[in-house]
Amino acid sequence: MPRLGTDLERENYTIALQQGKYMKKLRRNLYIALEELDLVFDESEVIQLREMWDEYKDILEIVKELGRHQLEIAALIMDQADKNKIKSRPMGLGASNN
Repeated sequence: MPRLGTDLERENYTIALQQGKYMKKLRRNLYIALEELDLVFDESEVIQLREMWDEYKDILEIVKELGRHQLEIAALIMDQADKNKIKSRPMGLGASNN
């Protein structure tokens, strides 16, 4: 590691290392989609979602039960479907079995 005198120099060096390690493309003027949402879930929430999904609860019922924003639940549903943890529904996200 080079000699870095100021806190700002250390911070800039750390940022450059992280960008090199994690960023796949160079970007300017970053926009972070859904930044204001909480997309971190406790394992119990994931299990509850899977159970409610299997019971054909619609997304609004799941949102109410888990007390989360609709987009947070939609993201979790997409994540779980992508990982084949839940089955797709013929009518999509909002469909219930009623």
